[in-house]
Amino acid sequence: MARTYLLHAGTLNWKQINPDIFGSMIQAVADDEERGALGMHYTSVPNILKVLNPLFLDDLRAALAEAGDNERKLLNLRKRVARIRVFDPACGSGNFLVIAYKQMREIEAEINRRRGESHLRSEIPLTNFRGIELRDFPAEIARLALIIAEFQCDVLYRGQKDALAEFLPLEAQNWIVNDNALRLDWLSVCPPTGTGVKLVADDLFGTPLNQAEIDFANEGGETYICGNPPYKGSQDQTKEQKKDLEWAFAGRIKSTKSADYVSGWFILARDYIAKTNARAAFVTTNSVNQGRQVSLLWPAILLHDSEIIFARPSFPWSNLAGRFQV
Repeated sequence: MARTYLLHAGTLNWKQINPDIFGSMIQAVADDEERGALGMHYTSVPNILKVLNPLFLDDLRAALAEAGDNERKLLNLRKRVARIRVFDPACGSGNFLVIAYKQMREIEAEINRRRGESHLRSEIPLTNFRGIELRDFPAEIARLALIIAEFQCDVLYRGQKDALAEFLPLEAQNWIVNDNALRLDWLSVCPPTGTGVKLVADDLFGTPLNQAEIDFANEGGETYICGNPPYKGSQDQTKEQKKDLEWAFAGRIKSTKSADYVSGWFILARDYIAKTNARAAFVTTNSVNQGRQVSLLWPAILLHDSEIIFARPSFPWSNLAGRFQV
C-alpha cells in the first residue's frame, strides 16, 4: 500500500506546491490530544502576510518603488535584502520562513529585472532564515520546505535549467534548531553578526552535525522575529510548560502562574531586541491584551524604551488541514 501511494505521488505535478501544505498535513495527522498539549496551530498564507507585510515587507516594497529604475538605488536595495535575517522561534513546519523567503525573492527578482540582470543567481541565502522548533519531524520539514521554496523560485525567476544545475547536492547544513525555544539563548541561534550558530539537531538526512557552525553568508543586516507561538492558558499548561515560563521570565514579573504560555516568546523577543536592532511580530491570543495579563506582562516587555510599532485587530486563521483525509 505504501509503495502504491509513493508511486502515485511521483506522478503528480509538484511544481506549484504551496508550502502551507506541510503545516496543514502535520496538523491533520496529529491527534487532538497532541495538538492541545503542544498548543499546535498553523497559519494560512494570507494571515502570515498580515504579520510579515507591516513588519518589513511593506518597507522593502516602498523602497523598491522609490528606487524606480535608478541602478545605484536598486543595487543598494538588493544588498540590503540579501542581508536580512528572518527568525521564527516557534517555526513548526516553517511556513513563516518560507513565505518570507518567497516574498523577498520576488522583490530581488524585480530588482534584477529592472537592472537587466535577470540571469543572476540569488544573493539571498537560506541560512538567513532561522527557526526553533520543539518537535523533530516538523523541524526537518521546515528545512525541506525552504529548500523546495528555493528551487521553485530559481525555476520561476531563472529557468528550469539553471535551477536544476544548482539544486543538487542538497545543503547538508541544518539551520532549523530542534529544541525548546523558551530554554535557549536566541542570540546563539540567530546572532546579529556572522559569528555562526551552534547546532542542536541533526540535518534532514541524518548526517551528524554535533556543535557544527554555520556562518551567515552576509555580515550585518536587519533581523526580524516572527511567528505564531503556542498559546495555552495558565489552567491548561503542563508542569514543564510552567517551568519554561519561569525560566524565560527569570523573576521579572511577580508570578508566571497566571501568564499565558505565549508570553514566554514575548519576553524573550524583548530580550533579543534589547541587545540588537531587531523587530518582532507574533500572531497571538487576545488574552495578552486583556484582564490581568496586561498589568502582568506589558510593563516587563515595554521596559527600557521598547515600543509597539503596529498591531492588528483580532482575526481568525485557517489552513488546508480540512482538505486532507487521513
